[in-house]
Amino acid sequence: MLPTYYYLSNFQLMLEGVARRYGDLLDEVELGFIDTFSALTPDAQCLLVRLISRKGPWFCEAQLNYSEIEAIPDAISALCGHSLICYEQPDESWLLHKSTKAELSQALVEISQALVKDISRLKKSELIQYAQDAGLLPHLLRRLAPAQHWFCLSPQAVYRRFELLYFERMSQSLSQFILADLGIHNFEAYSTSIASRSFNTRAEIEGLYSLFELYEEFEEGGLSGKPSEIDIKKFDSFCQRITELPDFTKEAGNEKLNRMTQGLWLMAARQLERLGYFERALALYANTARPPSRERRARCLNKLGRDDEALGLVELMLASPMEESERLVARRLQKSLHRSLGRAAPKPWQGEFDTFKLECQRTATDESLEGEESNAQRVEQCAARHLSTMQGDKLRLCVEVENRLFCSLFGLAFWDIIFADVGGAFANHYQSRPSDMYQSEFYPRRKQAIDKRLVALASGDTQMIMDHFHQKRGITNDWVHWPLFEELNLDLLELSLLELGITNRQDKDAMPLLLHMVLKAFSGAFLAKLFRQMLFDLRYYRTGFPDLICFHLTAEHQVTERLATEHRATERHATDDRAPSLAHNRVTAELIEVKGPGDALRDNQTIWLDWFNRNGVKASVCYLSWLD
Repeated sequence: MLPTYYYLSNFQLMLEGVARRYGDLLDEVELGFIDTFSALTPDAQCLLVRLISRKGPWFCEAQLNYSEIEAIPDAISALCGHSLICYEQPDESWLLHKSTKAELSQALVEISQALVKDISRLKKSELIQYAQDAGLLPHLLRRLAPAQHWFCLSPQAVYRRFELLYFERMSQSLSQFILADLGIHNFEAYSTSIASRSFNTRAEIEGLYSLFELYEEFEEGGLSGKPSEIDIKKFDSFCQRITELPDFTKEAGNEKLNRMTQGLWLMAARQLERLGYFERALALYANTARPPSRERRARCLNKLGRDDEALGLVELMLASPMEESERLVARRLQKSLHRSLGRAAPKPWQGEFDTFKLECQRTATDESLEGEESNAQRVEQCAARHLSTMQGDKLRLCVEVENRLFCSLFGLAFWDIIFADVGGAFANHYQSRPSDMYQSEFYPRRKQAIDKRLVALASGDTQMIMDHFHQKRGITNDWVHWPLFEELNLDLLELSLLELGITNRQDKDAMPLLLHMVLKAFSGAFLAKLFRQMLFDLRYYRTGFPDLICFHLTAEHQVTERLATEHRATERHATDDRAPSLAHNRVTAELIEVKGPGDALRDNQTIWLDWFNRNGVKASVCYLSWLD
């Protein structure tokens, strides 16, 4: 249950955070907003924050009903008196869309007595058409929007600037606070010092505002839609303005603003390409080497019939890819361009891995699930059940993990480095990752620390993974999937597991069985190789991992009696905090990707299957079909 004034407290927290971090760079308007907000009555403060969180842009008193605000009319007067809201007539189309059928009917009745008898049967669109045909539309609009009725936030209410400076990301807003208030997210205590802020001059802050306005114009101003719906003159003006943006890297050394600028170039160039302006698109793509710029340039050159140039660019991408997705698309383009030029196409790369078939009978649980997502889940879960077996002292235990397992291992291995105090990485206390996590600069900016950690792993030291698991358990990390380590339920195999010296205890401080088995099955040297591969392109390589991990456990016969003794001791000491004992078991693992009827491998799945096999871990594809 959230406190009554949670939203006001969060808004004040945001203002205080920006003042503390960027107070020396704020202009008169921003400083004035802080002072004005502080001078408002509590009711007026609450109403302003409520308005900010509502979908506008126009509001009226009749729409507002908040039990904690005692005098809404007085709060409106206070906001108007401080120039934070202003009365304004709404756009005609917005007003008609906002009004209900009942409101339109009532207004028409009040305007004219000479109405069609069956007006109540007309649809909303028919009512509007009737008002237009009868010449009543101007009267209707005045009735729906009398003077001093509708109001909107004024230009003095610069709250969006504070959101941008507080979060330093366009994708976050005040709603982020609620997730923390509800306990859904528990964030790491990383540094957000002034020394690590992203912007250090007023010019950089103005650059942030300008870039935000351009992004907003592109998304909400009709420039991101279908080519047939785009006003080309308006789009030309937009392109002109983005080409006039300063080089933030050269002028201010600001990579964050530079990435935002390149994002605009890529979006605009892609629309020019869709419009058929390939030469103009080429010129705009040339402003950045950021993927997918080279791919799109190659496609534009192909459209212009300049296939030799396109092939040269593709071969450059293959020789020195900036990320894995660029390498993959270059392979496809290379094949297509060779055909266009009448050359023998290179042999397609398919990876090396085994496949096998599995036929399963649907269970009652399987039959109860519906939809494509549920179908995928039941295929994987069904395969895991059928592939888990116990023969004598040998156990084959299959667990559905997909991307969650190896991503979690990555997050645990590098936790302290991910949340290290690096300039511009953290803007506020509500981030699950640094802002450059999936940018090409992430690894180079932390290279020394990451390389040192990889060397430690390669030497066999995996202690930091276990330490971080215990120290950070439950804290939000974009890589770590905490529920995964609580899902492994071995009740049906409990007796057999006890024979292997494994318990199914879930003590608070115990090492989870899944993590324990993973660290037994995979050496630190192997994990170091895996993480190096992921670091080449973290966004791409965090997906595509096989669905199942199958553990093979074998107990040594000569220690069977000792295991039984240890188990009896465990039963006598239920409060013992030791992790499940795997000391006398040999644990190996294989990985399996499960494909149901009609499902095909994706590129990233093929890459990972091949990579695991080349690095000593069996990875295969199971093609599952139903017996019915």
